[in-house]
Amino acid sequence: MRTALLLPSITRRLDDILLVKELNAKFFDHSVREKLLHTAISAPSVSVEFDYERLELLGTRTLSLHLPII
Repeated sequence: MRTALLLPSITRRLDDILLVKELNAKFFDHSVREKLLHTAISAPSVSVEFDYERLELLGTRTLSLHLPII
């Protein structure tokens, strides 16, 4: 019974992992660490502690690589 209660959490985690792998392959050519990409797509309501300053730096760097400077 207790194991059945974990099933939604396990399913969500697997879904997150597959989404991160797909995004990394499709948009970043596997150049972004998957842990950082997972953090970037996770909602704050998940209650997982992340360092958003590092994500801000990652986002800025990604934009600077993909957008021409005007």
